[in-house]
Amino acid sequence: MPPLPPLKPNQLRLPAEPARALARPRLLQQLARSVEANCFTLLQAPLGYGKSVLLGQFARSRPGPCAWLRLTAAENQPLNLLTHLHAALKLPANSRATLDADGLWSEIQQSLENSGEPLTLLIDDLQVLSSPLAYQYLEQLLHFPPPSLRLLAASEGPPRLPLAHLRRDARLTLIGAKELALDSEETRQLAVARDVHLDAESIYQLRAGSEGWISGALFWLDAYREAVGPGGPPPADLRPITQQSYAYARQFLEEERLRRLKPDLLGFLERTAVVQSFDINLARELGGRAEAGESIRQLQRLDLFIEARAGERGEFRYHPVLRNCLYQRMEQRDPQRLRKLHRQAADWLLEQRRFSEAIYQLGRARDFDAVLAIVDLHAFDLLREGQVNTLVDFLGDVAGHAGGDSFTLAITEASTVIVTNDIAQTSQCIRRLQGLLRSQGVPRHPERVQQTIAFLRSRLACLGGNLVHGMEVADRALQRFPQHNAASSVLRFDRASCLFALGYLDQARSEAERALGELQGFGLSGYTNLLQLLLGQIELAQGCGEEAWQRFLGMSSQPQGGTSGSFYELFHHLGKGLVLLQANQLEEARLCLRQAEVLALDFPHCAALAWVIHHQACLCWAQGDTRQAKARWQEVRRMSRQYRLFTLYRQAGAWRARLAVHEDDQDFLLDWLAEWHWCFRQYGESLLPEEWLAYARVQSHLGQHAKARRINANLKEQVQAQSNYRVLLDALLLDASLDQHRGKHQEALGSLEQALQLASRFALGQMLQYEGGDHLESFRQLLTPHTREQLGLLEPAPPRERLNTLFRPLLAGMERAGAALMIPLSRRELDVLQRMARGQTNQQIADALFISLSTVKTHINNLFRKLDVVDRNGALRSARELELLD
Repeated sequence: MPPLPPLKPNQLRLPAEPARALARPRLLQQLARSVEANCFTLLQAPLGYGKSVLLGQFARSRPGPCAWLRLTAAENQPLNLLTHLHAALKLPANSRATLDADGLWSEIQQSLENSGEPLTLLIDDLQVLSSPLAYQYLEQLLHFPPPSLRLLAASEGPPRLPLAHLRRDARLTLIGAKELALDSEETRQLAVARDVHLDAESIYQLRAGSEGWISGALFWLDAYREAVGPGGPPPADLRPITQQSYAYARQFLEEERLRRLKPDLLGFLERTAVVQSFDINLARELGGRAEAGESIRQLQRLDLFIEARAGERGEFRYHPVLRNCLYQRMEQRDPQRLRKLHRQAADWLLEQRRFSEAIYQLGRARDFDAVLAIVDLHAFDLLREGQVNTLVDFLGDVAGHAGGDSFTLAITEASTVIVTNDIAQTSQCIRRLQGLLRSQGVPRHPERVQQTIAFLRSRLACLGGNLVHGMEVADRALQRFPQHNAASSVLRFDRASCLFALGYLDQARSEAERALGELQGFGLSGYTNLLQLLLGQIELAQGCGEEAWQRFLGMSSQPQGGTSGSFYELFHHLGKGLVLLQANQLEEARLCLRQAEVLALDFPHCAALAWVIHHQACLCWAQGDTRQAKARWQEVRRMSRQYRLFTLYRQAGAWRARLAVHEDDQDFLLDWLAEWHWCFRQYGESLLPEEWLAYARVQSHLGQHAKARRINANLKEQVQAQSNYRVLLDALLLDASLDQHRGKHQEALGSLEQALQLASRFALGQMLQYEGGDHLESFRQLLTPHTREQLGLLEPAPPRERLNTLFRPLLAGMERAGAALMIPLSRRELDVLQRMARGQTNQQIADALFISLSTVKTHINNLFRKLDVVDRNGALRSARELELLD
């Protein structure tokens, strides 16, 4: 028998907890849920995402025995693997000296099968296990898992283990780079842990630049500390810090990965890094290799920061930190070769009619004459593609270059503004066009230039809060220039946006539908997602949730252009999140809004992030996390003030004021009232419905009940005329509160009945998660037959399944068992339910509870009615969903 390989103790101990490690309760809870469900949990991401640290934190927090094994290439020898696995499980050391591989494996299996308590086995660096002779043992544990074993692993790239059967059987939890990436709050916490205190804008830039890669964020924080020093003032310009962090990351990637690659694969990486994204054909063109597909597969197996994006023309991209690293390598070694590669990429992209990406490559090659020629010939195609980052970067590069002061370029810049919603850029673009008119006289298409200035001014007013003025600008331009073109359609979109913000939903819908039809006729399949989002929001406000859902689902099937497809996908995810939020599917809504946030972070030239965070704040309040809601609204208001997005600033402020009333936050209310009165002096009655509603609630909170009633009555009249059921529901809840203050309990119940029927008819359950909780007991009273008869209510109460959908998130935090229903179960009904779950018959239940058989049947019928089921199986299924059983 060959001697056993020596044990390496450093492979058997948990990784050391880093100093000032970041706590990640979100991921630890996800790991715990997966382990409890007896799933194989795999953390799969490139190096530097904190996989090992997270597994170590989980092991330290886990009750019961844990075993740790970090693999090396040596474990591809079966005896090596089994020896270390035997030691990790703390099996007797003396038996290892006398056993061969088969004996070790037999003892390991026996130990796991006979274990009387759950054992958690954590395996790190699973990607190094490539030998079938070695990984067959882990494969057996996955195919035929011992009852007590809980298995977690971390891997860079997909492991060689076959996992399809686990996915089929719902026994696989895969946590990838997107889940492991830092979110904004985690980025802030990491900075604080490293004694770096950043403002929200710096945190946003750090997160956007690193895309949540923990190692990249740490390098940036190190560079920040070195640049600022202890107690130093924050720098005005963060770009030198970012560049230094890239230098640190480059050294890290060189040491840990790049120097270990074969020269041909490293060369392929460098050549394909000149483009922002690529497919196999472009990779062949740049890489000079017919087997580009195999090179890409090697990079994916190595998990070398390459992301596959299904359904897009540029289907692969590198993480920006890696791309920067590779680009700097080539720029320092062979700048002439780099420019030739840019020109080569541009020629190929032009053949594919991908003009935005070609412009970016020509700009990098410093061939501005070719850039200007493309812009002049293909301005419409550029507008249709709408590649936000590419166009904005190009416009910055070409500024000041000879020929860069053309009308064509200025109008192209305007086409980016209607996507980016950048007010500063909008103002600058208006000034540039007006200056060109003064200096160059009449352009080739004077109406188009005037229309462009008009839609920029109307967009400026719409975003800046001067909504009536925005409509007036659009109206005058449409009358003065009746030409049917894309610019007139954008003017209609601006007008629809102003109307929607002011609550005129019917007119807004008519204008938006006309603009959408026109733009679709012009072939603008990406930009139209903005109009689809507006129309979906109108449908949601008017209670047409299913129509909105189908609209947003349809976005994902529309053809997109180039990498901008990712940008336009933002509106698809945001829209779905809004529908799910209103339908009370809060966890699903969180995932959609998170995806929208990730996409917004990919486009730093776009102001969409602030809107996404606003809706996330609404979701946080609906979930009962008011601390997080306040933090997000604070961030929204900071960003919108910075970028002068005052319509959003006012909308977020109104929601935040409602929360301040809920929590009696006097300081915020005083500041907000001052802002409200300023807006009233500026715009008179033309305020947002959200502002009027919030103002009425604040007046009620301050004891001005008569004033609150007058404001609310006017608001109800307006929103009823526009079928704005979402705001109407909130106004009815406020009516109920005002009636309660006057001691008019029956009138309050009447308002709540209207609200309940409205919410049931139009699936507005999410709206009950804010102030609706204040009326919970009244709602319950309203649903009893006695109260409905006493009030003379002719319309039946909503069916139980709809009530549970409307109120379940609100009731989820109830401590008493059975309270998670609008009509709660009595203690006796709960007793009967528990015994039904144990399989007892009606007679057995009667004997055990010392009650008659008819009484048991009465309790069971009550259970069926309250759970809205028709038999025992349905009752038990519903009870488990509601966590009513022990």
